[in-house]
Amino acid sequence: MLWSGFKKTALTSLLILGATQLNAQQYKLNYGLSQPQDPATLPKSKAAVVLPVKKEKVEAKTILKPLANDELQITGGWEMIQASAVQASGEYISTAAVNTKSWYNATVPGTVLTTLVDQGVYPDPYFGLNNMYIPEDLCRQNWWYRTTFKTPVLNDKKQLWLVFNGINYQADIWMNGHLLGKMSGAFKTATYDISKHLNPKGENVVAVRIIPPQNPGIPHEESATAGRGPNGGLLAVDGPTFISSEGWDWVPGIRDRNIGIWQDVRLKLSGPVVIEYPQVITDLPLPDTSRAAITVKTELHNTSKTAQKVTLTGKIENITFSKTVDLAAGERKIVSFSPTEFAQLNLKNPRLWWPNGYGKQALYQLTLNAQVNGQSSDDKTTRFGIRELTYDLTVDFPQEKNKRVELNPITALKDGKALFDNANRREVANNVTIPSLLPGINPAVLQNSKETSTAPFLVIKVNGQKIYCKGGNWGMDDAMKRVSRTQLEPYFRLHKDANFTMIRNWTGESTEEVFYELCDEYGMLVWNDFWLSTEGYNLEVNDEHLFVENARDVVKRFRNHPSIAIWCPRNEGYALPKLDFELATLIAKEDGTRHYHGNSRLMNLRASGPWDYEKDPSVYFTKMADGFSTELGTPSVPTAASMRKMMAKEDVWPISDAWYYHDLHFGQHDYRRAIDSLYGPATNLEDFCKKAQMINYDSHRAMFESWNSKLWQNTSGLLLWMTHPAWPSTVWQVYSWDFETFGSYFASQKACEPVHVQMNLHNDEVVVVNTSLNAYKDAKLHLNVYDLDGKQIHQQKAIINVLANQLNKGFKAQLPANLPANYLVRLKLTDRNGKTLSDNDYWKNNGKEANFLAFNKLANVKLDIKINDKKTTETVKTYFTVSNPSATTAIAVKLNLKSCTTKEIILPAYFSDGYFNLLPGESRKLMVDYPIQNGEVEIAVDGYNIDSSKNIKIAAK
Repeated sequence: MLWSGFKKTALTSLLILGATQLNAQQYKLNYGLSQPQDPATLPKSKAAVVLPVKKEKVEAKTILKPLANDELQITGGWEMIQASAVQASGEYISTAAVNTKSWYNATVPGTVLTTLVDQGVYPDPYFGLNNMYIPEDLCRQNWWYRTTFKTPVLNDKKQLWLVFNGINYQADIWMNGHLLGKMSGAFKTATYDISKHLNPKGENVVAVRIIPPQNPGIPHEESATAGRGPNGGLLAVDGPTFISSEGWDWVPGIRDRNIGIWQDVRLKLSGPVVIEYPQVITDLPLPDTSRAAITVKTELHNTSKTAQKVTLTGKIENITFSKTVDLAAGERKIVSFSPTEFAQLNLKNPRLWWPNGYGKQALYQLTLNAQVNGQSSDDKTTRFGIRELTYDLTVDFPQEKNKRVELNPITALKDGKALFDNANRREVANNVTIPSLLPGINPAVLQNSKETSTAPFLVIKVNGQKIYCKGGNWGMDDAMKRVSRTQLEPYFRLHKDANFTMIRNWTGESTEEVFYELCDEYGMLVWNDFWLSTEGYNLEVNDEHLFVENARDVVKRFRNHPSIAIWCPRNEGYALPKLDFELATLIAKEDGTRHYHGNSRLMNLRASGPWDYEKDPSVYFTKMADGFSTELGTPSVPTAASMRKMMAKEDVWPISDAWYYHDLHFGQHDYRRAIDSLYGPATNLEDFCKKAQMINYDSHRAMFESWNSKLWQNTSGLLLWMTHPAWPSTVWQVYSWDFETFGSYFASQKACEPVHVQMNLHNDEVVVVNTSLNAYKDAKLHLNVYDLDGKQIHQQKAIINVLANQLNKGFKAQLPANLPANYLVRLKLTDRNGKTLSDNDYWKNNGKEANFLAFNKLANVKLDIKINDKKTTETVKTYFTVSNPSATTAIAVKLNLKSCTTKEIILPAYFSDGYFNLLPGESRKLMVDYPIQNGEVEIAVDGYNIDSSKNIKIAAK
């Protein structure tokens, strides 16, 4: 088990070391467990652990994978071992004399634990209680990584650089017996000139000593008796790292704390002058978007010992620009190309980047080339989008309180100075605070805002248009930091299809290039935190300088991504005043195009939470919908198929410690009671999960629809806690870690559709929420009521004009007095030509019987599916019709794609709808998009009262 062989003396010394480094004022805060918890409270499994078979060592072969800009990724060939097994120095380990027969083949990029799981040393920590069988000392010792490579052909570029894009937590970097340098913090890059240390004819050896955080803490192990425990602990003091890996209420303690070479390692060829940190600033003369003025900046570094004359040339599609500068030996200089100086940087009719649902995600590419003496010295390619961010918020001016302003960072931050005094803030209402201007800031840098109906809350605008920020939090992309594009891209497709517009990068734990690239491509605005957690609960960082240096690197590396909308210091709180000012100033100087928001709640925002199940969803409308919220959550148990993948059959039913270890805590008692009272006690896993999806659907739709009901009349954004799970979880998610979609997913998709018809649960008002930039004149609004047999018992109609990007009132539902115990309210919005723009179903009861137990007496329905068309490109898109030929209403129809051979669910598969209802005789046209499969596939149908025995094979066209 976990604690076997754990040395308590070492743990005690670590705790003492950590405690001595803490500010005395922090002792009252959460520093986690001081010793491992009582063994009697540890989670227990009814199943025996299945230990993996350790893999045989294979010959480590390095491949230098060519990339753009004369870069080569060092792939393969990496090996790893715990430092205690190698009694030698880095000077020796980075030579060819080392025998690595006992080393593991290493996964790079990856963590220490990734390698150990991949090599069969430890079982998959995501399954059942396997994580309990992985020792905690992985994060309490140093580790060596090692690889070799042959010197590439340098041609006319004489210098070779070794580039690390991310390690955790600290590292000593050696090559060919030489110490190149040290790295600190999980989010900083490092580049080393290795030209003089190369072995031009033989192998070069790179050795990396990974040093874990000084304060890894002791994770709490969730169980029915132990509860969910504290969120994190000592690890927070180490600052720029994955602080949730100590264990949170949505993820267990990750045994290595995600240490290792978690981002890729590259070689880069160059001449004497290199290009660093290019920046593209796009300025639109808002509200006019037909023109864009582009400014390009970059740092040039003369790495040589002699002066150099450099010609720097830029190219954006068919536009070129160039200038020549002189650099002294060793000099760094910022070179700028302004649209005033270079008229070609004034673009007409640019392709704009928009968030999802507002337009296309157009992207451009900047290529820079530095030439010295007529030869290319370095190249740099940067992708960017043409868009402009502005922000409406309420602040205190020296001579005027509660001033509603529009902040355009491009003009307001042009002097590189922070604007707002977050420490000198004032509460204005319901715990909402507003900042004041810092001394010496001219109020004229902020424009008067005409948008007063949302005051005092934050409104984010893109290209002059208000963006309804709807989406959710990512606590971490993956608990083991498996963050390849292949692994992450399906999650972004799911977010796009769910009609989300924003992802919050909670405490910055998903900070890697591919995360932002995918946000750019899928139109997800990013609320980007740095690495501080809850003020007044979690500990402050020890080394503010290290923190700021990691933040500086992140801002300069990722500032060209059009998706990033907000920089924020921490989760739920303010940074300490000195650090807050440093971060705000850093962003003003190094970015200058975005708002630094001092708190993820309260400051021009609503308070965060709650995160429990609400048995009366109308409460979201009456007591919660308010302003901009970055966290609101409720439990979300997966489907039965997902639960069976998470744990052994002995643990999956009835509910066991394995469920609690996979986060079944927050609100679960009310959640389970609601399942019992509304739909009846569950008889097995399938029954429980089927009923849970009904709860998931209603709760998640209500959260978003409550904010919809006040759009721009108070509300401006809602982010779920959470949309994305970092590992197999039972709480706070809309899909599974392996891409299965729940009732919560399709409810969110429905409520967040760009044009959406809904009935407000607290007052029966029927409204149309249009968050698109398109208007619909003479749209037809229908309300129909059906009994449980599908018979229509009431209807109501109206014609309305649906205006763009606003809330449109329809009518109050006039429901008849003699309603049956259970009935269906169906809303439908069509355009003037009869095309459906939105539909929405609500199952209701008449109040006398406050349940839906009658659903359990309905006959099971056999649905018909007809394949209409199939198109194969990079994926397969199959169009089909599902029909209900029976005399019974089909409730909560869920579709999956399965292998015809194994009958296993194929994921990812993107269905256009799910958990919908079909009245007797009704049909619905749908589409499923999925990766090309080797074998034949079929569409499987399931639901509340659906006969799931009939699957439809997708035949080749």
